[in-house]
Amino acid sequence: MSEPRDDNRPETGTAASKATADLESRIARARGQRAAEAATVQTRQADMSGMSRGFRLASEFVAAVIVGAGLGWLIDSFLPTRPWATVVLLLLGFAAGVLNVVRTTREMNAATAVPKDTPALSDDEDE
Repeated sequence: MSEPRDDNRPETGTAASKATADLESRIARARGQRAAEAATVQTRQADMSGMSRGFRLASEFVAAVIVGAGLGWLIDSFLPTRPWATVVLLLLGFAAGVLNVVRTTREMNAATAVPKDTPALSDDEDE
């Protein structure tokens, strides 16, 4: 394919070099700002406080138990299985909540893991 021809290019000389230099500096500045913003967002996501982690885990666990109990209650209200569907689905909701907490904790720990190339620090007990 042939290159498109740009007939509106400025003439070579000082005006053209000033415009090109200005454009290059603006592009470099924008790229730097974008990289800094991306690093800030990534740090914010990886650096959750202990309280926010606790609330996230607690809400996932409580939600699973409530959904299980609610489904059991609905089944019991339409079928003559009272109270067995509620009890069974409450226990399943509890198990699902524990599984969600374990899975989420594993993901959080993997996201904040220490890189493998980090040197180990000596401990007082090592000496």
